[in-house]
Amino acid sequence: MLRLALLTLALLAGCASPDRNFYEGIRQENARRQHEPGRDISRDAPPPGYDAYEKERQRLKEESPK
Repeated sequence: MLRLALLTLALLAGCASPDRNFYEGIRQENARRQHEPGRDISRDAPPPGYDAYEKERQRLKEESPK
């Protein structure tokens, strides 16, 4: 049973996207900091999700001169 649990964890860890996790971690940290006590009442608009970010990144990569 323990082997099955470890195998499942290993498979799930292999499915994780390090780029997505890094981007989402930064985005969540920035959102958390905006809601700290003592911050100004005006809030920045939340940044786009990773999928929108990656789509824009690919578009810019294709448009750039080579």
